[in-house]
Amino acid sequence: MRAILAFLLMTCAATAQSLPTIAPDGPPLQEVTGDGLDRQWLAVGRFDTGTGFCTGTLIAADLVLTAAHCLFDASTGQPLPQAGFRFGAGLRNGQPVALRGVRRVVMHPGYAFDLPDDLDRVRTDIALLELDRAIPSNQVVPIPARGRATVGDLVQVVSYGRDREDHASLENGCAVETGDGRMQVLSCHVVPGSSGSPVFVSTGGHPGVVSVVSAMAHWRDDPVALAADLQGGLAPLLDLMDRTDDVFAREAPRLRTLTMGNNGQDELGARFIRVTP
Repeated sequence: MRAILAFLLMTCAATAQSLPTIAPDGPPLQEVTGDGLDRQWLAVGRFDTGTGFCTGTLIAADLVLTAAHCLFDASTGQPLPQAGFRFGAGLRNGQPVALRGVRRVVMHPGYAFDLPDDLDRVRTDIALLELDRAIPSNQVVPIPARGRATVGDLVQVVSYGRDREDHASLENGCAVETGDGRMQVLSCHVVPGSSGSPVFVSTGGHPGVVSVVSAMAHWRDDPVALAADLQGGLAPLLDLMDRTDDVFAREAPRLRTLTMGNNGQDELGARFIRVTP
């Protein structure tokens, strides 16, 4: 797979004018209510940046997985002030199950907002947010990063987005169309705010996060989502998290073991990329 015509629409207005729409025969979205079986999705929350929002997933009591580009001002390319970051786990009807500030952030070491190759930017578009306080498991049970999705597999995506910023939506049954081991092309439909959304596969009835939504795209004239594959992509971030301690507070680095495995206002929309096979 190669990118022939790849371009970024970084302003909110330009992005909004170019978004793919959900096809009538596409997988339907259903609202996540937080009741019954939906409680397993409470680990997915809205990551507010101070200027907009993305989606994030609690993968450990104090760690949230999201997309690295959400940490930057889309118009200037400069890092956003971390003091304004908030994560609302299980947010629905505007009320989170747990609300936390962000103590520090770590991005994939290969990521840069201005990488010249759009697809390389997608492949490394992963970030971890360390919360200022852990969220107890009796409030929200983290969903671990584990498993892998291959071409043809059906996946689930839980996300917030434009016109549904106050509740999460679940898309069942979209598929992995292709991939290169570091990036997946999904038949899932995403909108601004969906950046950072978790892509799930279930093993034995238990969901695991396998990739992170990075961009909207057209591929073979169909709307698709591009996601950064976590296989091998998360370990460098965990290593950085354990070796550095640079933001807001200084204390001894902590070793973590992840259980069972290694936008609203000015919307931080997923980028729009055209890819041809």
